Amino acid sequence: MDILQAYIDKSYITTLLCDLSYNHYNTIYNISLAPTILGSSILTILNSSEIDTSHMKIINISLNGLNTVILALMSSYKVNDRINTFKTLKAKFNKLTHMLESIKNKGEEIDKTILNNMIEEYDKLYEDLNYPFPCRIRDKIIKRYGGKKVLPNSLEIDYKTSSDIVISNV
Repeated sequence: MDILQAYIDKSYITTLLCDLSYNHYNTIYNISLAPTILGSSILTILNSSEIDTSHMKIINISLNGLNTVILALMSSYKVNDRINTFKTLKAKFNKLTHMLESIKNKGEEIDKTILNNMIEEYDKLYEDLNYPFPCRIRDKIIKRYGGKKVLPNSLEIDYKTSSDIVISNV
């Protein structure tokens, strides 16, 4: 039962990490999308006005350049891919957590094959995680759940190394 509870905790924590990461990158996407929409709207209005063409040319180049830089940065950091990955994995880890809790709540002896399948499913889902969790989110989860729940291995290492460790030569 201890290993089952450990994987329930790990799966739950990973669900939280995916949810918070999804929200983080979705916020970045929405914030960076606002200037591009605003810039395009301003250009539409200015292009229909009777402003001197030399000034209009400078404004067009500036706003189009800004839009290009914003879109290039979003593409370079693969913000959309991160949003989709974290959203999908959140749902899958949440489903796995519910399956593990269902097995635990039955209170029966757990078949080792079923447990091994659940562990393999957890490992497969973690392999699909192509992007790291933002450090701020990792630290927040470690601070809140470290020592209270079993953390995923990547966070467990951070949790143990974040403590003050004194190494002495004996």
